[in-house]
Amino acid sequence: MTDTIPYTHWAYFPDEASTQRCRQDLADYVTQARKAKDSPEWLLLAGRDVEIEHLVERHGEVEAIVVRHGGEYDGGEVTYLAGEPVADPMLVRGSGDPL
Repeated sequence: MTDTIPYTHWAYFPDEASTQRCRQDLADYVTQARKAKDSPEWLLLAGRDVEIEHLVERHGEVEAIVVRHGGEYDGGEVTYLAGEPVADPMLVRGSGDPL
């Protein structure tokens, strides 16, 4: 097992402007923002490699940033492939299609 894992945070916002402001405050993350499928909300995915021992701390930091920008934090996750942590394919696929 590695000491660092790719971790993706999910957040929802009422409009594009608040989504983009939050995105700017997460500049050290790989982010993707788009209109959520079948919803008036905007989805923001923010991911980066995180040291496992600091995961809870990073989780709290991102949640605070999201809330400060009027968003709803929906948690985070690590994606696994063949038992190994990998970057979230929803984040790295590069598509602008609604989720």
